[in-house]
Amino acid sequence: MPGKHSLFIFVLLTLTALISSSSYAQINSSTLTVYLDCRNCNDTFVRSEINFVNFVRDQSVAEVQLLITTQGTGGGGRQFTLEFIGLAEYKDIDNKLIFISSQTDTEGLRRNKLVKYVKLGLINYLADKDIIDKLEVTFSGSDDDKSVQQDVVDPWNGWNFELGASADFSGEQSEGDYRFEGNFRAQRTTDKWKVRVNYNSSFNNQFFVREDSQGNDSTSNFTTDEQNLFGLVARSLSDHWTTGAYIDGAVSSQENLDLQFGIAPSLEYSVFPYSEFARRSITFRYGILAQQNNYQDTTIFNKTQEFLFRQELNIQTDFTQPWGGIFGRVQAGNYLHDLSKNSLEVRLRVNMRISRAFSFFVSGRYERINDQLSISSEGLSDEDIFLNLKQQATSFKYGGFVGLEFNFGSIYNNVVNSRF
Repeated sequence: MPGKHSLFIFVLLTLTALISSSSYAQINSSTLTVYLDCRNCNDTFVRSEINFVNFVRDQSVAEVQLLITTQGTGGGGRQFTLEFIGLAEYKDIDNKLIFISSQTDTEGLRRNKLVKYVKLGLINYLADKDIIDKLEVTFSGSDDDKSVQQDVVDPWNGWNFELGASADFSGEQSEGDYRFEGNFRAQRTTDKWKVRVNYNSSFNNQFFVREDSQGNDSTSNFTTDEQNLFGLVARSLSDHWTTGAYIDGAVSSQENLDLQFGIAPSLEYSVFPYSEFARRSITFRYGILAQQNNYQDTTIFNKTQEFLFRQELNIQTDFTQPWGGIFGRVQAGNYLHDLSKNSLEVRLRVNMRISRAFSFFVSGRYERINDQLSISSEGLSDEDIFLNLKQQATSFKYGGFVGLEFNFGSIYNNVVNSRF
């Protein structure tokens, strides 16, 4: 045992010495060192296509941090925001580029556009580097290109539609399942208006084959079906205020809903201007939902249908910063006919770079549930419980995740090797 402890202490001291003795990269005048912080994009492709800068794994030794974020557009495409943040000798020299990738762009076209804009944004920081002598700028247009934007005739008037269907199945000798899904989406987004409609439908069947005492096989089938409809109409009032309404509909065998339909006029306030959503946002939304519920079975409150009013408050915050990001959401609501029928949901996600070598990730959610009005009075069978075929009474739900990441060694990662 003493020998094992000595070996462990020796390895620990050696690693500590290696880490502590690894000094910051020596910044030189040959080229630029860049820390790439790519949120939801192909960072490997970017590094492999740009070979005239040094991409480093350590933010503290970089001269420029490149933060890339994406957001969906009204036409089904993606908006990319590239923020070049000057560090070290480039401190306070920042730059921002924004481009739109349309819905029809393939993944190859999208990532090639991203690489092009990354290159354009880096030029400003390469002016004092030796590598500038080996770079060239080319123009792909023609002499008669007009700088002013021409009017575009859109036969769809800004509307975008999506229709999809899928099926999956699996099984073995004694059991199996199959599932069908369909969806429809329509949306139109302008500077003042946002209109969106989403519809999803799913059917799932699980079957089990059993052999009785006479050796005969019998098959038991257990099915669930669900349909969801969501619609939104929102009108921008200013940089901080938005008004609108949403509709919500559902059919669910699991939740004992023959038909649920409601509409909720709402008002939203944004602490920061909506234009800053890519980096920071805090919003408060309040609405009153008028809802009609028709149940498949009589509920535990002896109801087969009822009309309800429910007030809802949604608070959401989302920060994307060079050191990481924070996302949080609080949703609270209660039925006006009985304030004790209420619910509260809290979600939090944090990813943070504590130091040049240590990163921390944590997420969690908690729900307090006191508003399950649709629970069937018929009770639950063992199959309903084990296969989650029907809603079960509960007063809370929770979940979480935590992770740590420790990096050390060479800070350079320019080489991309896809072999094996």
